[in-house]
Order: sequence, then structure tokens, then C-alpha cells
Amino acid sequence: MDQPKLERLLRLMKLLTANTTYNVDQLAERLQMSRRTVYRYIDTFREAGFVIKKSGDCIRLDKESPHFRDISQLVHFTEEEAVILKNTIENIDDTNMLKQNLMRKLYSVYDNKTLADTVVRGQNAPNIRR
Repeated sequence: MDQPKLERLLRLMKLLTANTTYNVDQLAERLQMSRRTVYRYIDTFREAGFVIKKSGDCIRLDKESPHFRDISQLVHFTEEEAVILKNTIENIDDTNMLKQNLMRKLYSVYDNKTLADTVVRGQNAPNIRR
């Protein structure tokens, strides 16, 4: 596989696993490729064992796919660790450009609802306050 194709596949994977949903037209526009190419790449993911989810006309890679779980284990935090990281990052001065990058990365891997549910659990509240 040539390097530009691999780069495009990785960029598509990033969009398909983000907490934002896209339809094929939006993906094609963002990645500056044809709809047909987007569909071919999605088929490549499916053939590689990734689970493709469709909701309406929006497409995503299921985060429960075996390969996705393997990849996410490389940078995995427990829910409690993710919440502590989120709270720590939120305490960084808003003018710091790294703050937005860190938050975006954290939210791309961890669902906002999961983070919120963890904060609400009483047993974690003392840790989060500390």
C-alpha cells in the first residue's frame, strides 16, 4: 500500500472515530476525495474486521470493534483517570493553546456521557475534588 493511501485511510479513520458524526458527502469534502473513494475505504475497514455503524446517513467505526479496542488500549485510561485528566486540563489557563488540543484528544477517545456519568457517581466525587 502506498504512503498517500495509508495517510488518507488514517485520516478517514480519525474522522470516523471522532465524537462528531459525518455523512459520506461531508467525509469526501473534508478529505478532498470522491464519494466512491470514501466508500472503498470504508469497505477496506470492514474487510479488515472493523465494525461499521450507520445512523441515518452518518457513518462511524464502532469503538467496540476488536481492532479499535486494541488500538485504544495503547492510550487507554480508566474512566476515573479520564475524569481526573479532564478536570486537571480544565484548570489550565484558557489562553494556553495546548489546553484545547488536550481536551480535543481526550474527548475523541472518551465519550462525554461516560465522563459525566463518572463524575456524578458519589464514590468518585472526593477524588475529583482533590
